[in-house]
Amino acid sequence: MAPTPDSEAPQENPRTRRVRELMLETAVELLLECGAHDVTAAQVAARADVARTTVYRQWPDQRSLLLATIAAMTTPHETPVSAGPVEDDARATLERLRKRLDRRPARAVFGALVAHASQDKAFKDAQQLFINQLTKPMVEVFEAAVARGELDKSTDAEFEAMLLVGPILHNYLALHAKVTDQLIDEVLHRWSATRS
Repeated sequence: MAPTPDSEAPQENPRTRRVRELMLETAVELLLECGAHDVTAAQVAARADVARTTVYRQWPDQRSLLLATIAAMTTPHETPVSAGPVEDDARATLERLRKRLDRRPARAVFGALVAHASQDKAFKDAQQLFINQLTKPMVEVFEAAVARGELDKSTDAEFEAMLLVGPILHNYLALHAKVTDQLIDEVLHRWSATRS
């Protein structure tokens, strides 16, 4: 019996995995404590007590390190159970997003990225990844609704997701206001009105 592609893939050394996780945890700490500018190989190596070359082996530049740090903070997300109707799935996803924002230091991360995004492409890319990761569950809700025929095949899942998630993120990240049930109701009501 021929081996499957998965069985041919080399297994990652457990020590290598632990060291990478340690470096990412350290990078997250640096991001939260010091800001995005201090998420560097030198800083991670010093704090995690590893060689700088160990960091560079995983992430050859600050951009890749910063993107990996943002990804570590924003994933994995909960895959929504999209059974329909789409309004119910959207409400459940917005409520999960609210809990996620409350659990994670999203404002601090976003603020650190915004401070440098206009001057450095690495920070702009990290900011985009951060927003995309928070929006992804809603995109999946719309993709599932299209797949089961509830929404037209021409539906732009990413655009529809931003119509719902955008006001929540603006309220929370830019205005530093709490995401309330009333806000979620209003966002869903206005989105539903555009579908009529």
